Amino acid sequence: MSPQLVLTVSPPLTKKRPDKKRPDIVGDYAHQAMQKYVNHIFKQEKGVLAHDDPEFLHQMRVGLRRLRTACKAFETVIVLPNEMNDRALKQLGKVLGRVRDLDVLQDWLSRYADDVNLKKSEKEAFCTLSKALKKQQKKYVVRMDSYLRGRAYKRFVKAVGQWLKRPQYRPLSRLPLCVALPDLQLPMMGQLLQHPGWLVVDDADPTMLGQVHDLRKCIKGVRYQMALFSEFYGEEYTNQVGAFRQMQDLLGKLQDETVLRSFLVDVLGSHWAKKIPSLNQYFQQQHQTLWQQWLGLRQPYLTLDRRDALYKLFLQ
Repeated sequence: MSPQLVLTVSPPLTKKRPDKKRPDIVGDYAHQAMQKYVNHIFKQEKGVLAHDDPEFLHQMRVGLRRLRTACKAFETVIVLPNEMNDRALKQLGKVLGRVRDLDVLQDWLSRYADDVNLKKSEKEAFCTLSKALKKQQKKYVVRMDSYLRGRAYKRFVKAVGQWLKRPQYRPLSRLPLCVALPDLQLPMMGQLLQHPGWLVVDDADPTMLGQVHDLRKCIKGVRYQMALFSEFYGEEYTNQVGAFRQMQDLLGKLQDETVLRSFLVDVLGSHWAKKIPSLNQYFQQQHQTLWQQWLGLRQPYLTLDRRDALYKLFLQ
């Protein structure tokens, strides 16, 4: 059993009413968060396998991403079996993500075709895209179903159930939650603010855009982490979660464009723009608009004042 730490501290200032059901120590709060996200994941499973509504798959991925964030946030507090480590969760996310990406791609192309008056030649190219997309969707749906019914996923489900019944903790799990809050959050914030993606200004270099895409994933992780602890803080903290959400969504649109361009090249070849010129023109206009918006959003985060304010959020 982990040794119990007895500390006398004052709770952080907060504008939110305390929840009497909220755990007082880090280990119990970690367990509560893990239980919440695991329940959300498993709740979607039947709907995902039924293929009736893509929202089930989306929600399963959301729950999985939040679970991964919780595991990282509490890595100094909990001990997880191999079936629940980040590598295992990442593999499940990859299986689900490929199908979800194709669903998003299908929806995007369908809306574009409905909104734009395509020429006859462009309609033929879109028909080719649609056939290729359906073929890929079928392939990856089969793989996803096989994985969710397979041994690896069953081991994951079993391991999760066993851990939730008998969680394994590290000594720091006995710390009062109000003491540990800054230390749980500051490492991820530090990684985010030191990410090289903030410095990218050249959107013509695919390598540089790759760094911006990786930055988006870091922003998403910090946003999920902050949402995990938002009940302990006030309005300014909540507003920052919303600001990260805005940045994530904007960069997500740029990434969707990159994924779609890659798909177009795979199906129609490197000269796809000549086959669907209206789409190429739309991409150029959209990219320029999104990139300029991103440059404006990122600028304050390169200043000492903004970064100072971010760190102080966790020390209220």
